[in-house]
This record gives sequence, C-alpha cells and structure tokens, in this order.
Amino acid sequence: MTPADIGHVHDLVVDGDTLLVATHRGLFRLDDGSFRAVGDEAHDLMAMTMLPDGDLVASGHPDLRLAEYKVDGAPPYLGLARSSSGGESWVVVDLLGEADFHALASAEGGIIGADSTGRVWRFDAEGAGQPVGSIAFDVNDLAISPDDDSRLVATSYEGELAASGDAGQTWELNPSAPSITEIEWTDDGLTGASTTGQLWAADDLSAEFEMVGESPPDVETLFVDGAVTLVATRGGQIHRLDDDGSWTLLLRPDDG
Repeated sequence: MTPADIGHVHDLVVDGDTLLVATHRGLFRLDDGSFRAVGDEAHDLMAMTMLPDGDLVASGHPDLRLAEYKVDGAPPYLGLARSSSGGESWVVVDLLGEADFHALASAEGGIIGADSTGRVWRFDAEGAGQPVGSIAFDVNDLAISPDDDSRLVATSYEGELAASGDAGQTWELNPSAPSITEIEWTDDGLTGASTTGQLWAADDLSAEFEMVGESPPDVETLFVDGAVTLVATRGGQIHRLDDDGSWTLLLRPDDG
C-alpha cells in the first residue's frame, strides 16, 4: 500500500524517531524512509492522540472483519480504543457501538473527546467517560491548555473556533478569530492552521491570533510539539516545517 491508498490523514503523533499516521485505512508508521501499516487491524481512525504514559487512544469506525468489534443493532462506532503496543493491537475501553470521536486530546488528568454529534466527553485515566457538554458545530479538532486542563479550545470543519473555561461544560464562539480548522496548544501558546495554507499563533485565548507563516494548502492535520511542526495535506502528503521557514515533503502519494 502507498500513501495514495490511505485516504484522509486525521491525526499525526510523533513517537521518538517514528511518525504515526492515523488514516481512513488504519494506522501507518513512517520511519527511516519507510512507510508501512501498523498491525493487522485496519480501523478507520478519525482521531488519535498519545497519552502521557506513551499509550495511544483512538476512535472512528472499527475494522468489521474482526468479530470483537461488531455490535448487533449498533452503528459501526469504535468508541474509545487504547493501545499500549504502538498501535499493533487495540482494546476498546468504552462506548463500542455508541460513539465515534472526531477529535481527541489528552492531559495528565485524562482525555477529552468530541463525538460526531458535537457532544464533549471527559474520560478519566482508566478510560471511563461521560458527556459533559456540547458544541454548536461539527468539531474537527480539540486542544487542552498545558497549564490548566479545564481550559479547552475547539475548531470546526468550517474554520469556527470556540473556547471553554469549565472543562468542556460550556463553550463560547470567538467570532473575531481567523478561519482555523486545526489547532494545537503547547507551552509556547496556540498554533492554528487554515485549509488555505496560513499558520496563526496566539499567546493565549485572550490574545488575538496573528498570521505567522504559510503552509502547503489543503491542510487536513496539524501537529506541533516543541520544535516540530508537521502538516498533512489532501492526498496523503506529509510536510515538515524547517528552521528557515521552508517545508520538506516527507511523504508523497507515490512513495511505496
């Protein structure tokens, strides 16, 4: 399989020297110039993040070739699945057949997720969750303040931005924010990406976003962690931002 076969890239996670790529066709890894599928389970991974202990959590639609992911009379929703093997295998910890999360973010206190209906859930460290609020748009991405896990930000597929200061119970739209579909919150502040190729930054939710650079267009996924900034764009391409402001193409659709 090549990147042309994987469909959309929904999330990126860096694990040491390995880049994990969550896609419609399962989980893939890119390292040492090679690109390969991880494990035998080809779930449609709509969202994925890494926990502080190094485990992965993901959601989306399960690989229905496998009987353990089928629930009679229920929609094909993966719920919340966890892997302590780098994605080689998964265990559903909650909500199989009940929820399909399109955005997941983690912090020391647990996990927050937004499902395909706009409900916001919080999960404890063991994976037990409950709905705590809702957002008035289809959530594309979520981020948690590294200083206070009661402060959250979410973006929609249309570029809307909303914030919560009470752990996801209530949300307020920010009509003055630029059109941002992908959002990350690190110790350096907020970084957002638009589908048309602009990068935006703000020190905090109370500050105005400023355009700080450009990226390749058609951004589907943004990953920021320290000095590492990556975007995945339509068609399975993955790009890395270099120190000089240019972008290096790490993966293209015709790579095998």
